[in-house]
Amino acid sequence: MRVEARTASLFRRITQRVGCSASRLRPPRPRTCGESILLNTMPKSGSMYVQKSLAKILRLRTMYIGNQYGLIDQIDVKDALTFSGGGFVSQNHLAPSPENLQILQHFKLKMVLHLRDPRQALLSWIHYLHYITGGNDTSEQLLYFTPRTPSGYFALSLSRQIDWQIDNYLPQLVAWATRWVEIADRGTIPILITHQNDLRLEEKTFFDAILAFHQIAIDYAMPNLARTMDETHFRKADPMEWRRTFTPDQAVRATSLISESLSERFGWD
Repeated sequence: MRVEARTASLFRRITQRVGCSASRLRPPRPRTCGESILLNTMPKSGSMYVQKSLAKILRLRTMYIGNQYGLIDQIDVKDALTFSGGGFVSQNHLAPSPENLQILQHFKLKMVLHLRDPRQALLSWIHYLHYITGGNDTSEQLLYFTPRTPSGYFALSLSRQIDWQIDNYLPQLVAWATRWVEIADRGTIPILITHQNDLRLEEKTFFDAILAFHQIAIDYAMPNLARTMDETHFRKADPMEWRRTFTPDQAVRATSLISESLSERFGWD
Protein backbone atom coordinates (compact mmCIF):
# COMPACT_ATOMS: atom_id res chain seq x y z
CA MET A 1 0.00 0.00 0.00
CA ARG A 2 1.42 3.38 -0.92
CA VAL A 3 2.11 5.85 1.87
CA GLU A 4 0.16 8.60 0.11
CA ALA A 5 -2.96 6.45 -0.03
CA ARG A 6 -2.64 5.52 3.65
CA THR A 7 -2.27 9.15 4.63
CA ALA A 8 -5.37 10.29 2.79
CA SER A 9 -7.54 7.62 4.42
CA LEU A 10 -6.05 7.49 7.94
CA PHE A 11 -8.46 9.93 9.60
CA ARG A 12 -11.45 8.46 7.78
CA ARG A 13 -10.58 4.91 8.91
CA ILE A 14 -10.10 5.88 12.54
CA THR A 15 -13.27 7.96 12.79
CA GLN A 16 -15.25 5.07 11.35
CA ARG A 17 -13.69 2.66 13.84
CA VAL A 18 -14.40 4.67 16.99
CA GLY A 19 -17.72 6.15 15.89
CA CYS A 20 -16.55 9.75 15.64
CA SER A 21 -17.34 10.68 12.08
CA ALA A 22 -17.70 14.37 11.46
CA SER A 23 -21.51 14.16 11.58
CA ARG A 24 -21.51 12.45 15.00
CA LEU A 25 -18.75 14.21 16.90
CA ARG A 26 -19.63 15.36 20.39
CA PRO A 27 -19.75 19.11 21.03
CA PRO A 28 -16.25 20.59 21.34
CA ARG A 29 -14.70 20.24 24.77
CA PRO A 30 -12.96 23.06 26.57
CA ARG A 31 -9.52 23.76 25.21
CA THR A 32 -7.88 22.13 28.24
CA CYS A 33 -8.44 18.41 27.79
CA GLY A 34 -9.11 15.93 30.57
CA GLU A 35 -7.82 12.96 28.59
CA SER A 36 -4.34 11.48 28.73
CA ILE A 37 -2.58 10.37 25.55
CA LEU A 38 0.03 7.61 25.64
CA LEU A 39 2.59 7.64 22.85
CA ASN A 40 4.79 4.60 22.35
CA THR A 41 7.23 5.62 19.65
CA MET A 42 10.04 4.11 17.65
CA PRO A 43 13.16 6.14 18.51
CA LYS A 44 13.83 8.89 15.98
CA SER A 45 10.35 8.90 14.44
CA GLY A 46 9.34 12.45 15.37
CA SER A 47 8.54 11.49 18.97
CA MET A 48 9.22 14.81 20.68
CA TYR A 49 7.55 16.80 17.91
CA VAL A 50 4.37 14.73 18.28
CA GLN A 51 4.39 14.90 22.08
CA LYS A 52 4.93 18.64 22.26
CA SER A 53 2.40 19.33 19.52
CA LEU A 54 -0.31 17.35 21.32
CA ALA A 55 0.54 19.05 24.59
CA LYS A 56 0.10 22.46 22.92
CA ILE A 57 -3.08 21.51 21.07
CA LEU A 58 -4.78 20.10 24.18
CA ARG A 59 -3.00 22.13 26.87
CA LEU A 60 -1.78 18.97 28.52
CA ARG A 61 1.22 18.45 30.76
CA THR A 62 3.96 16.05 29.69
CA MET A 63 5.34 13.17 31.72
CA TYR A 64 7.05 9.81 31.37
CA ILE A 65 5.35 6.73 32.75
CA GLY A 66 8.42 4.58 32.03
CA ASN A 67 12.06 4.48 33.08
CA GLN A 68 13.28 5.90 29.74
CA TYR A 69 15.51 2.98 28.76
CA GLY A 70 15.58 2.60 25.00
CA LEU A 71 13.22 -0.13 23.68
CA ILE A 72 13.08 -1.76 27.14
CA ASP A 73 11.19 1.08 28.82
CA GLN A 74 9.23 -0.32 31.78
CA ILE A 75 6.14 1.41 33.20
CA ASP A 76 6.09 2.61 36.78
CA VAL A 77 2.77 1.66 38.39
CA LYS A 78 2.47 4.87 40.41
CA ASP A 79 3.15 6.98 37.33
CA ALA A 80 0.60 4.97 35.36
CA LEU A 81 -1.97 5.63 38.08
CA THR A 82 -1.28 9.37 37.89
CA PHE A 83 -1.43 9.29 34.10
CA SER A 84 -4.73 7.39 34.08
CA GLY A 85 -6.36 10.29 35.90
CA GLY A 86 -6.10 12.41 32.75
CA GLY A 87 -4.38 15.62 31.72
CA PHE A 88 -1.06 14.29 30.37
CA VAL A 89 0.80 13.34 27.23
CA SER A 90 3.41 10.65 27.87
CA GLN A 91 5.95 9.71 25.21
CA ASN A 92 7.94 6.53 25.76
CA HIS A 93 9.74 3.64 24.03
CA LEU A 94 7.89 0.97 26.00
CA ALA A 95 8.96 -2.64 25.89
CA PRO A 96 6.28 -5.12 24.73
CA SER A 97 6.72 -6.94 28.03
CA PRO A 98 4.13 -8.92 30.02
CA GLU A 99 4.54 -6.44 32.89
CA ASN A 100 3.80 -3.44 30.69
CA LEU A 101 0.79 -5.12 29.07
CA GLN A 102 -0.55 -6.07 32.48
CA ILE A 103 -0.33 -2.46 33.68
CA LEU A 104 -1.86 -1.05 30.48
CA GLN A 105 -4.76 -3.48 30.71
CA HIS A 106 -5.30 -2.79 34.43
CA PHE A 107 -5.62 0.96 33.88
CA LYS A 108 -7.54 0.48 30.58
CA LEU A 109 -5.10 2.69 28.70
CA LYS A 110 -5.13 3.27 24.97
CA MET A 111 -1.85 3.59 23.07
CA VAL A 112 -0.61 5.33 19.94
CA LEU A 113 2.13 3.16 18.43
CA HIS A 114 4.20 5.44 16.21
CA LEU A 115 6.56 3.82 13.70
CA ARG A 116 9.10 4.72 11.03
CA ASP A 117 11.09 2.83 8.43
CA PRO A 118 13.68 1.14 10.71
CA ARG A 119 16.50 1.79 8.24
CA GLN A 120 15.97 5.55 8.35
CA ALA A 121 15.31 5.44 12.09
CA LEU A 122 18.69 3.72 12.50
CA LEU A 123 20.51 6.41 10.53
CA SER A 124 18.82 9.17 12.50
CA TRP A 125 19.67 7.29 15.70
CA ILE A 126 23.36 7.36 14.79
CA HIS A 127 23.27 11.13 14.41
CA TYR A 128 21.25 11.49 17.62
CA LEU A 129 23.82 9.56 19.64
CA HIS A 130 26.43 12.10 18.58
CA TYR A 131 24.08 14.90 19.62
CA ILE A 132 23.29 13.64 23.13
CA THR A 133 26.82 12.46 23.98
CA GLY A 134 28.93 15.09 22.24
CA GLY A 135 30.82 12.18 20.71
CA ASN A 136 32.03 11.07 24.14
CA ASP A 137 32.40 7.29 24.60
CA THR A 138 32.14 7.67 28.38
CA SER A 139 28.87 9.63 28.37
CA GLU A 140 26.34 8.36 30.90
CA GLN A 141 23.66 8.82 28.24
CA LEU A 142 24.93 5.56 26.72
CA LEU A 143 23.87 3.65 29.83
CA TYR A 144 20.24 3.87 28.70
CA PHE A 145 20.87 1.60 25.71
CA THR A 146 22.14 -1.93 25.33
CA PRO A 147 24.51 -3.01 24.02
CA ARG A 148 26.46 0.11 24.79
CA THR A 149 28.56 1.37 21.90
CA PRO A 150 32.18 0.22 22.25
CA SER A 151 35.16 2.37 23.15
CA GLY A 152 36.32 4.25 20.06
CA TYR A 153 32.89 4.10 18.40
CA PHE A 154 32.62 7.85 17.83
CA ALA A 155 36.01 7.94 16.13
CA LEU A 156 34.78 5.46 13.50
CA SER A 157 33.69 6.57 10.06
CA LEU A 158 29.96 6.96 9.51
CA SER A 159 29.96 3.82 7.38
CA ARG A 160 31.55 1.73 10.13
CA GLN A 161 29.11 3.14 12.69
CA ILE A 162 26.27 2.07 10.39
CA ASP A 163 27.78 -1.43 10.22
CA TRP A 164 27.89 -1.66 14.02
CA GLN A 165 24.33 -0.40 14.42
CA ILE A 166 22.97 -2.80 11.77
CA ASP A 167 24.56 -5.70 13.65
CA ASN A 168 23.64 -4.62 17.18
CA TYR A 169 20.75 -2.13 17.22
CA LEU A 170 18.64 -2.82 14.14
CA PRO A 171 17.66 -6.40 15.11
CA GLN A 172 16.34 -5.07 18.43
CA LEU A 173 14.47 -2.25 16.72
CA VAL A 174 12.77 -4.56 14.22
CA ALA A 175 11.90 -7.09 16.93
CA TRP A 176 10.37 -4.30 19.04
CA ALA A 177 8.21 -3.07 16.15
CA THR A 178 7.22 -6.61 15.15
CA ARG A 179 6.07 -7.53 18.63
CA TRP A 180 4.05 -4.36 19.16
CA VAL A 181 2.33 -4.74 15.79
CA GLU A 182 1.39 -8.30 16.77
CA ILE A 183 -0.07 -7.00 20.05
CA ALA A 184 -2.01 -4.31 18.19
CA ASP A 185 -3.42 -6.82 15.72
CA ARG A 186 -4.45 -9.18 18.51
CA GLY A 187 -6.41 -6.40 20.22
CA THR A 188 -4.86 -6.95 23.64
CA ILE A 189 -5.23 -3.22 24.27
CA PRO A 190 -6.64 -0.48 22.01
CA ILE A 191 -3.74 0.62 19.79
CA LEU A 192 -3.67 3.13 16.95
CA ILE A 193 -0.69 2.60 14.65
CA THR A 194 0.65 5.79 13.08
CA HIS A 195 3.64 6.37 10.83
CA GLN A 196 6.24 9.09 10.46
CA ASN A 197 5.42 9.45 6.77
CA ASP A 198 1.81 10.27 7.65
CA LEU A 199 3.13 12.99 9.95
CA ARG A 200 5.46 14.25 7.25
CA LEU A 201 2.93 14.31 4.40
CA GLU A 202 -0.37 15.25 6.08
CA GLU A 203 0.38 16.69 9.50
CA LYS A 204 -3.13 17.92 10.33
CA THR A 205 -4.72 14.62 9.25
CA PHE A 206 -2.17 12.77 11.39
CA PHE A 207 -3.19 14.66 14.53
CA ASP A 208 -6.89 14.46 13.62
CA ALA A 209 -6.58 10.65 13.65
CA ILE A 210 -5.00 10.61 17.12
CA LEU A 211 -7.71 12.89 18.53
CA ALA A 212 -10.46 10.81 16.90
CA PHE A 213 -8.95 7.63 18.37
CA HIS A 214 -9.36 9.23 21.82
CA GLN A 215 -12.81 10.60 20.88
CA ILE A 216 -11.66 14.18 21.39
CA ALA A 217 -13.50 16.72 19.26
CA ILE A 218 -12.02 20.21 19.24
CA ASP A 219 -11.24 22.93 16.76
CA TYR A 220 -7.53 23.63 16.74
CA ALA A 221 -4.71 25.10 14.73
CA MET A 222 -1.36 23.37 14.37
CA PRO A 223 1.15 24.88 16.82
CA ASN A 224 3.93 24.82 14.18
CA LEU A 225 6.69 24.10 16.66
CA ALA A 226 10.30 24.92 15.91
CA ARG A 227 11.88 22.15 13.84
CA THR A 228 15.26 22.07 15.53
CA MET A 229 17.27 19.49 17.44
CA ASP A 230 17.19 21.56 20.62
CA GLU A 231 13.44 22.17 20.65
CA THR A 232 11.92 19.04 19.13
CA HIS A 233 14.86 16.75 18.20
CA PHE A 234 14.00 17.48 14.57
CA ARG A 235 16.79 16.77 12.08
CA LYS A 236 15.69 16.11 8.47
CA ALA A 237 12.56 13.92 8.34
CA ASP A 238 13.90 12.59 5.02
CA PRO A 239 12.67 9.03 4.34
CA MET A 240 15.18 8.53 1.52
CA GLU A 241 18.37 9.58 3.34
CA TRP A 242 19.32 6.01 4.21
CA ARG A 243 19.22 5.01 0.54
CA ARG A 244 21.80 7.68 -0.30
CA THR A 245 23.98 6.91 2.74
CA PHE A 246 24.07 3.13 3.13
CA THR A 247 26.39 1.12 0.92
CA PRO A 248 24.63 -1.46 -1.30
CA ASP A 249 25.74 -4.20 1.10
CA GLN A 250 24.43 -2.30 4.12
CA ALA A 251 21.11 -1.70 2.38
CA VAL A 252 20.74 -5.41 1.65
CA ARG A 253 21.70 -6.44 5.19
CA ALA A 254 19.37 -3.93 6.81
CA THR A 255 16.46 -4.77 4.54
CA SER A 256 16.90 -8.51 5.14
CA LEU A 257 16.12 -7.97 8.83
CA ILE A 258 12.64 -6.59 8.08
CA SER A 259 9.93 -9.17 7.51
CA GLU A 260 8.04 -9.17 4.25
CA SER A 261 4.76 -8.63 6.09
CA LEU A 262 6.00 -5.45 7.80
CA SER A 263 7.64 -4.24 4.61
CA GLU A 264 4.43 -4.60 2.62
CA ARG A 265 2.20 -3.24 5.36
CA PHE A 266 4.15 -0.04 5.97
CA GLY A 267 5.81 0.53 2.62
CA TRP A 268 9.31 -0.34 3.86
CA ASP A 269 10.31 -1.75 0.50
